[in-house]
Amino acid sequence: WANELEPHQNNKLQIGILGLGFLGLNVAKQLKSLGYRVFGFKNSKPKFKHSFPVFYKKNDLNFFLHHCDVIVTILPATPKTHHYIDKNFLNKMKKKALLINTGRGSVINERNLVSHLNKNKYFNVSLDVFESEPLKKNSPFWQMKNTTVTPHIASLTFLDSAIDLIYKKIL
Repeated sequence: WANELEPHQNNKLQIGILGLGFLGLNVAKQLKSLGYRVFGFKNSKPKFKHSFPVFYKKNDLNFFLHHCDVIVTILPATPKTHHYIDKNFLNKMKKKALLINTGRGSVINERNLVSHLNKNKYFNVSLDVFESEPLKKNSPFWQMKNTTVTPHIASLTFLDSAIDLIYKKIL
């Protein structure tokens, strides 16, 4: 218990959502409803007003990264997003930050991330997706104390509710 940390209050954490498609927008709305401070970042000007600040200009990325305690990336795999999170991106984030990737593994340059994690012991990641899956047994991510690995199940599908939803959509 000597090392037990006091949790942060929701309204004290700035969470950045990188990628505001269908999933990212829903994550942002849920986090906002729980009292978190939310920023969004997308690659184009928003078509409608959101209940939280949304940045889209390339020169706003530095501000976005510098002010977020947590970055959740839900980016798709495209030529523009390949290794989007690289050494430069990581160095612009806070030194005590959490990066969560539930989008696509190709978005993160894993070599750059391993190097960053080794140099910054207070920087943490939670990774649900990887460039190569399943994650190899000899991957350094398995041994790193500031890394959480999940088995590509960012969300679970419950059969009964899924069938009900599909049925209603068909109707």
